[in-house]
Amino acid sequence: MPEVFGNIKIAKLFDGTQDGTPFAADRPKLPAGRERAAFLAYLCKGEVILRAAGLSVDRLDESRGKQVPIVFLTDGEWVWSASIAYYLEEHDLPPEPAFLDYLRGRDFTYVAPTEEQVSAAAAALRAR
Repeated sequence: MPEVFGNIKIAKLFDGTQDGTPFAADRPKLPAGRERAAFLAYLCKGEVILRAAGLSVDRLDESRGKQVPIVFLTDGEWVWSASIAYYLEEHDLPPEPAFLDYLRGRDFTYVAPTEEQVSAAAAALRAR
């Protein structure tokens, strides 16, 4: 289940950690193909609400070093990290099922958020 702040849901990258290693439990795979491409394209379209300088270390393979973007985006209803796309592409880590179901329900059609929605999403991200 996503974190919820007001009307904003925040997509989880991992479900937890075990012995310091993050994991995503029981998530259905998102195989290569049209749906995966549509999912990744949607993630890129979000309105940026936070961008940090630099990159973060790959938490599933620290030998890769700093490869992971530190960017959060929104469509006004959900907030997600750009790292979701990174981990899907690089490690085949499936997205949180509720977030994927939400995007499927929209047929991966992006609608730009209003200024009020962007502000609410940014406030939700700060509140976590």
